[in-house]
Amino acid sequence: MRRLIGYLTLFTALTGFTSCVSGGGREGKPVVTSSSQASGALGCEEDLFWLSSGDTCVSSCPDGTSIPTSTELTELLTEVTEDIQTIIANSAGVCVDNPVVRPTDEIFINSDFCACKSGLPDIINNCESYCAGTTTDTPTLYVSTTLGANVELNEGLGSLDNWCNNEISDGLTGPACFLEVYDGNSTSDLSVEINSGSNSFSANISSLALNTTYVATLKEKGSGSNAQSKSFQIRRIEYSDDDESDETPLKIMPISQYTCLTRAGTQVDAGNLYENAARLHYYFPSNNSPPSLAPGDPFLFCHDVSRYGEDDSPLYDRLELIPQHMALWDLSDVRFADQNSDSRSDINETIQQRLLDDYGITKTINIFGLLTWPNMPNIDGNTPNMGYYMVPWIDSVTGRAFCPDQTNYNSEDKLFNILKEVVGVSTEGMYMAVKEAELLTNTDDEPVLAPTDIMIIRENLLKKIWFYYENNQHYVPDEITATQKTIHFYWPADEANPYIRKSTQKIYTIRRPSELNVGDNQTGIPTTVDPSDKRFGCMPALD
Repeated sequence: MRRLIGYLTLFTALTGFTSCVSGGGREGKPVVTSSSQASGALGCEEDLFWLSSGDTCVSSCPDGTSIPTSTELTELLTEVTEDIQTIIANSAGVCVDNPVVRPTDEIFINSDFCACKSGLPDIINNCESYCAGTTTDTPTLYVSTTLGANVELNEGLGSLDNWCNNEISDGLTGPACFLEVYDGNSTSDLSVEINSGSNSFSANISSLALNTTYVATLKEKGSGSNAQSKSFQIRRIEYSDDDESDETPLKIMPISQYTCLTRAGTQVDAGNLYENAARLHYYFPSNNSPPSLAPGDPFLFCHDVSRYGEDDSPLYDRLELIPQHMALWDLSDVRFADQNSDSRSDINETIQQRLLDDYGITKTINIFGLLTWPNMPNIDGNTPNMGYYMVPWIDSVTGRAFCPDQTNYNSEDKLFNILKEVVGVSTEGMYMAVKEAELLTNTDDEPVLAPTDIMIIRENLLKKIWFYYENNQHYVPDEITATQKTIHFYWPADEANPYIRKSTQKIYTIRRPSELNVGDNQTGIPTTVDPSDKRFGCMPALD
């Protein structure tokens, strides 16, 4: 970082004096300093001008600032003085303060939420002990949250209460949170109560129907920012202490995604020299975090080494953690057991028997399978179990694949009528994608291929960022072209500008499991169904 130097060629050559020129930076502070040591234009030359500092050149934009787009720059130039315009024109670029926004997707819902009525559970979530200590006669939902770093470390926020109710410097007023609930057909907002400084909230849910599954999201709607929490699911019930687990929907478990970095470089006496790195993605059920990596390998890490140092620990967050990247049906639900040892989950037989008993339909059912997937690099032993998912369905008229939603559940198809009770929630497709090839260097400074990285991505997120590429252009697929073209996306995802590739993004391509050497032993459903859009299954929908 250096102070802004401009060179006044003729005047300083004649007089030898040094002068200062004030401009539109911080009030009362010199913006441009001229020097007699050389000659040139007023500006940062090959460096960037840090606008809010008023007088500083930087080689890269500091934290909290960025280079504006061409449209933003055009608007900026109409708002600053001619001196500042000159400085910007004679610099490699300008760094402007990032706009203040209320952080979104930074409120994480703890899994122990409960709803109670008259001391008894009102939703499905093992709430007997919690509700025994409550006295309200109104069905009330109680939720605790965990704050993301952009909320917790923000001086103007720091709590759920402040995130919902504090005004920030974003030009919006009157912030307030509501619990938005969606039943697959319609959306409604519920008022919430948050104690001062608290990270928990409660809501009266008496308006929600019994035996209906809702996707719930806490949203700040009062000011219009629409910042939101992560979503979660609730389903009201008439509680009974009898064992009626077969009559409740299958339990759902959020699945987290995180990153490990494999680095290439050289170990020398003075330290390690790192030349390049590649990302690898892993998954784990939210209630079963993966083990930490053993110490001793500086070229592979799965935690924030700049914050915690090179040695890993079970107490450290996983790198680039996405706590609810997707959802599967919970391993702990006893209905997925194979108690009669016929090599399929008992829930399949339950549905099959219901079809016969209720509708006189004889049909072999095998629609749920177990997904196994690595939860960390270099696994010794069996690949961990993630959870259960559903086979993809094929429309008999169009021949296209789909995953059932409330429209299907309410149709005249008797199997879907049963699935409405067994599953309850809408589902979305599951896809596998492989990252473009990357090169690393070995200890002999020779190029070698980086390990293959395979991601799992859910349909509703994929459709916000997918494209196919022809004639040097991005095209957004539809139901037909999604089955006819090779589909790509850039990751990490940028839903706002999905077709402008950033320097930090890699290209991922949708492939069938068989094309990635992922066999039936991992996907858990031996099937001849091979959807043309390459989805390999259906999972509980998150939005």
